[in-house]
Amino acid sequence: GEAIDAIARFSVPFFFALSGKYLLKAGESDRTKIRSSTGKRLKTLLASTGIVYLAYTIFSLTYHLTIAGENVGSWFSSKYNLSEARWFLLFNSGKFIYDGSYTFDHLWFLFALIYVYALIYVFAPVLKKWYKALIVILLFFLYLGEALQTYYPIRPFGISISTWYVVRNWLFVGMPFVLMGILFADFFDKKRKTHGNVGYEEMVRKLKLPAMGVIVAGAVLSVIEYQIFGKKEVFIGSLLMVIGIFLLSESAESGFGIIWKLGKTISGDIYFYHVMIIAVLDIFLPLPMGIKPPVVMAICVILFSLINSELWRMGKKR
Repeated sequence: GEAIDAIARFSVPFFFALSGKYLLKAGESDRTKIRSSTGKRLKTLLASTGIVYLAYTIFSLTYHLTIAGENVGSWFSSKYNLSEARWFLLFNSGKFIYDGSYTFDHLWFLFALIYVYALIYVFAPVLKKWYKALIVILLFFLYLGEALQTYYPIRPFGISISTWYVVRNWLFVGMPFVLMGILFADFFDKKRKTHGNVGYEEMVRKLKLPAMGVIVAGAVLSVIEYQIFGKKEVFIGSLLMVIGIFLLSESAESGFGIIWKLGKTISGDIYFYHVMIIAVLDIFLPLPMGIKPPVVMAICVILFSLINSELWRMGKKR
């Protein structure tokens, strides 16, 4: 379990990098076009985040009024106050998005992505001049922060750097990996233009085995880092896995149609609401950890496949 958890640390950085890869048109550097693309994504993201946040807020209120036996005033004051606002605005965490009604503060990802998109929109004129340097600088501070957690736990903003969200936030994880996704898109686009379609296909085929090697090396390194340093938000091995997956994605042959379709249609809903499903199970049907993960996965896939299939049919009729 500890080994799997260490390997799984690649997933959130990968989500950010994936968002960056499809944020802009490959090779796009014009300020107006960057702002146009980012603005559209930001509007969609704000709408999705608003809906999901409302759902979790209603769930939280219902839980505290019924299961926890609190009243509206105590729920509101414990969740929305100046102290919690500070942690939310600085780190996209705290009781604004995460309280005792459910287990994980996964919504931080959406708010962090909003910050990143907004900053890319503001700094569009200099984005392509700065983004490579920013990736290096911000990753340096990410891993410096993780080293300080282990060897010299300072207290920025009056809170221990060992607290997960001090380094796992929009600045040190969200921004560098979104920019890395933009860099991947630009890199592949440049290579395609340089080599032509045929030459490019030949080049990426040669990347297949090295990419797999990088992924495996990253997974092994993540486990080794865990054994030496304990749990971290983003291992160096996680970074290698993200790079390897993006290289492999260019060289992989098409296939796995059903997996691709599920990913395209329901992966967003699974990410948004799997934590609520876990919380409901914990309340009404507590399961041992040995079987809870596969049960949650099965419920998510079946439930959101049915929901999206029905919505698709309704849209087709309209």
